[in-house]
Amino acid sequence: MYKLVSRRDFLKVAASSAAALSVLAACQPAATPTQAPAVPAATSAPAATSAPAATSATAATSAPAPTTAPAAAGPATIRLLTWYQEQQTQFPKIISDYEAKNPGIKIDLQLKTDVTGEYLPALLAAAAADDLPEIYAPHVHSVEFGRKGLGADLVTTLGADFMTDFFPSCINMFKDGNAVYAVGWMAQTMGVFYDPDQFTQAGITAEPQNWDDMIVASNQIKTKIAGNLGVMQIGSDGFSVCDTWLPMITGFSGDAATLRQLDTHEKKWTDQTVVDSLTLYGKTINGGLWQKNMTGMKSTDCATAFYQGKAAAYYSGSWNPTTFYQQAPADLMKRMKVMKTPAVTPGGRNWTGNSAGAAFSLANHSKVKDQAVAFFKYMYSPTVYTWTMNDSKSMPATKSAIAQITDPFMQTMGSWLPDGCRHWLTGPAGQVIADAIMDFTAGKTTDPKAVAQLMEDGAAKLNYS
Repeated sequence: MYKLVSRRDFLKVAASSAAALSVLAACQPAATPTQAPAVPAATSAPAATSAPAATSATAATSAPAPTTAPAAAGPATIRLLTWYQEQQTQFPKIISDYEAKNPGIKIDLQLKTDVTGEYLPALLAAAAADDLPEIYAPHVHSVEFGRKGLGADLVTTLGADFMTDFFPSCINMFKDGNAVYAVGWMAQTMGVFYDPDQFTQAGITAEPQNWDDMIVASNQIKTKIAGNLGVMQIGSDGFSVCDTWLPMITGFSGDAATLRQLDTHEKKWTDQTVVDSLTLYGKTINGGLWQKNMTGMKSTDCATAFYQGKAAAYYSGSWNPTTFYQQAPADLMKRMKVMKTPAVTPGGRNWTGNSAGAAFSLANHSKVKDQAVAFFKYMYSPTVYTWTMNDSKSMPATKSAIAQITDPFMQTMGSWLPDGCRHWLTGPAGQVIADAIMDFTAGKTTDPKAVAQLMEDGAAKLNYS
């Protein structure tokens, strides 16, 4: 069984490597891009409240062919660089099907599972040499590459109509003005996975709707069930904590654009919505919502505690069910449910973190760009894309695919995509904000206004051009 690299772990690595591209570019002259060598043979969904009983994940069979395959313009090798292991079974089938329909086209799948040792160095070196793979997973570098002319504007390249099926939250973070430099491959939403048996044992008869209700519920669980950790979050690093805290900002502003404005420093981090969100997040800590010693618990620790019945609930993302199917006890999977991210006020909107943590971009300067565009459209063609997401138990980024998803967790969490908002940052202040919220979580700082000012002081020194 392979181990999935979480997108959150990738973000931590990417943030620490944010300066690598500029360093490489300064040290390495731009190379004339060449064709890659040939590889050797080888409407939104209806609302839901909780997931019905989940069963086991199904194995991949074969990728269905769309009614028509986009025509490729002549022989070419198209490099596909990704770290998304969720589709490591499905990608070969998609490629084989496409190559059979397009003689002369070879797809060179470069799946690099060692994010720190392989993926980021390869991506950044290729960008510095202006030889990005034809299709690549850009993550935090999408807009950066686009501004440098390395990544293609997908609105111009694919047409505005190509964008209409994507949920706005699955492309907004890749936008720069009217340009879009990536589109979501796998969407993600945040929620609270929970064991209904433990909630019943604690006398909780309804899902908490807001954070105040969740504080009460978690403390009730800890009181009624001896030694129980209540509700958990990953509290070991600031990036994970942002999954919890940043959607609270949108909750207070009521505007999904707020996080983008903070990320680009159009708004200051001393904005009242930031202070209000820090105050509420501090209340969850001081009110005893989270597990004891949470700053020492990583994702694997939280998952293990959940599997073993030591905690009643786990706040995390829609990328987890794939792992749950593989690792969680069968009896827990039969009864496990997931509830919406709590609202910041009673009766408020249940904003959920969604930033399409997996996405794809197109290289702008490839000599085989036209052929790459044809394969890109094939990957996202409704039949192929929906099959891929269903077979890999992943959450799609398009409205049409969400409507056809079969996994119960993906159905439920996918129905929340219209309420999606950012839960991580792509701008230069990402590390500053993560460090500040981690200190707040660990109790090193306690005053919300002071924390907001520290964030602003650090963010104001950075270059946003």
